[in-house]
Amino acid sequence: MFELKNLPSSDTLEAFSKRYHNPDVEGLRVWLQLAFSIEEMLSAFTANLAQHKLTQAKFFVLLLLLRNPTGLSIAALAQGVNVTSPTMTRIIDRMEVAGLCKRVQDANDRRAWVVSIASKGDLIMSKAIPDHYAWVAELMGHFDTAERGQICHLMTKLGRVTRGVMVYK
Repeated sequence: MFELKNLPSSDTLEAFSKRYHNPDVEGLRVWLQLAFSIEEMLSAFTANLAQHKLTQAKFFVLLLLLRNPTGLSIAALAQGVNVTSPTMTRIIDRMEVAGLCKRVQDANDRRAWVVSIASKGDLIMSKAIPDHYAWVAELMGHFDTAERGQICHLMTKLGRVTRGVMVYK
């Protein structure tokens, strides 16, 4: 979560650059704007999901279950949502109580469980997905085809280089 809501002015960035030896003031300005804009977009996404009483985790779990109608293991769901298995177990516990999914013992492994979407989860997603698609279409409608291509290219590059940049010590 990016929590800074008041981005610094160019003068402030220049002053801090001199004081703290920033070799790339323009890079910092771009990074701040990118982080701020992504946080704004994700906050709107979260607010839209909340209208359906969903969190991002629940939404993505339900999407994975819709894509895999025979069900998925807790481990597969955890990997798909990028959380640990214990965290996913807690998410599934709450979702099961809410009637969004169901869990049955794996026929091939008595220690494992298979999670599938329940009718209530399917019903919620039948409303949440069209609303999400409409929101994304409105958001992305501000960009033409070339700009969309640039965004995809730059975000792909950012993801690739981010994985290669060391965390500072």
